[in-house]
Amino acid sequence: MLVNRDFLVVIGGRIIAILLALVSTRAITTVLNPEQYGSLALLMMVQMFCGLALVNPIGQHINLYTHCWWDEGSLIDRLKSYGFYVILVSFVAGLLTIPLLWGQNQLELISAFLAVFLFVMLGTWNSTLVPMLNMLDFRAESVVWNIISSIVSLVFSISLCIWIQSGTAWLLGQSAGFLIGMFGASRILIRHSVRMKNPHNLKLTLLDRKILLTYCLPLSLATGLMWLQLSGYRLVVEKFWGLTQLGYMVVGFQLAGQVCSLVETLASQYIYPIFFRRCSGQNLSEESSLAFSDLLNTLVPLYLLLAGMIVLSAPYLLNLLVSEEFRGGRLFVMMGAWIELCRVMGNLFSNAAHLRRKTISLAIPYGIGGIISVLMIYTAGLRGMDIEWAGYGLIVGSTAMLITMLISMAKQIRINIDWFRLILGFTGMVVMLLSRNWLPDTSEILSSIIMISLIGALGLSGGVLILWRNPAVLRFAGVEIRKASP
Repeated sequence: MLVNRDFLVVIGGRIIAILLALVSTRAITTVLNPEQYGSLALLMMVQMFCGLALVNPIGQHINLYTHCWWDEGSLIDRLKSYGFYVILVSFVAGLLTIPLLWGQNQLELISAFLAVFLFVMLGTWNSTLVPMLNMLDFRAESVVWNIISSIVSLVFSISLCIWIQSGTAWLLGQSAGFLIGMFGASRILIRHSVRMKNPHNLKLTLLDRKILLTYCLPLSLATGLMWLQLSGYRLVVEKFWGLTQLGYMVVGFQLAGQVCSLVETLASQYIYPIFFRRCSGQNLSEESSLAFSDLLNTLVPLYLLLAGMIVLSAPYLLNLLVSEEFRGGRLFVMMGAWIELCRVMGNLFSNAAHLRRKTISLAIPYGIGGIISVLMIYTAGLRGMDIEWAGYGLIVGSTAMLITMLISMAKQIRINIDWFRLILGFTGMVVMLLSRNWLPDTSEILSSIIMISLIGALGLSGGVLILWRNPAVLRFAGVEIRKASP
């Protein structure tokens, strides 16, 4: 059954997360001005590099084996060595902030080092353990600790920024919430786990040399190139257009990213645990191929609809989600809709490489996308062009990445496309794009809420039509995620 208790729990959690995201975005653009937000964007660039290039490869490996290790009772023991690695990565992240902020006084450098160190370390554990609860079918607990973590992060970040108005203060506040969520999730995992009997005290490793060389390191290269496209461009933008213009651009892109992440997070919380269970311990079997096709046929049409919704609601999102000082970024929100569409669809297709453990194949798509984006932005900067051309460079790079990714992954795994639902989603997106100039302009909060609600209702209707009696969704709904512990 499509609508069950678990789905309602996840939906309820996401509704609360939406409200928290609204408050958070409005808060950060109120307590920080565009220049300070641009400075925060550079600090987040460091965090994203360490997260994508150094943490994500190990995290993806953990995702692939979470169910196997839980079933055998070795998950908790295998995660111990992960803690030492996370501390090392966090220290590297802190060091990278020093050359980035070189020239500021010693106190500011130390504060930035500490903020980024804590943000990466606690954020990594939070984003590992809280989603892991959901992966193992402790959905309610995952939702609760995610909400608690978000609320604490928001309260501490606002409080610190009122006291010290800086991006560093915002990161320190976020870390406080991560700590709470990490602690709560770890207690639940330990309480419910059954440790495997190990009479000979055999060392339980997180990964071996073969996995490190053939899976993690190639994936690190690929995600490092992905970082170049998603975040590394900020250095070039800051060089040519300055921190203030970077702040406007990143806020626009972030709005599109936040809306897109709502659906993406729903997928990661509800569909991905089932997807990984279907593929757990298998090497490109028929079931893995079918699960991959089901993943695409469920989410791609929805993502197409979502991109159209973001473009259509761009001016109303700005009115509602950011302070007046940041409301000139309508074009960046619309650009961000396409960039985010390419990103999330690229992530979907990249699962084929994870299933085949051939993550080196991801390097070419992400490399092409990243290099094209940075070169086009750098060229626009050298020629003194308007900052919007930096956005066009990212659009071209993202599109090139997606096309290359699709071609590469289609060679690795057989894909059965549900053309009816794909065309339905694409048609809905095109209709929304063509109708954006017919909607009224308004700067009032109430009118913006009404317009967003109407656009949301339209998109929701299309989403229900896509999911209704969808064979892929029905197959996902029939899977048991968590087997009894031994």
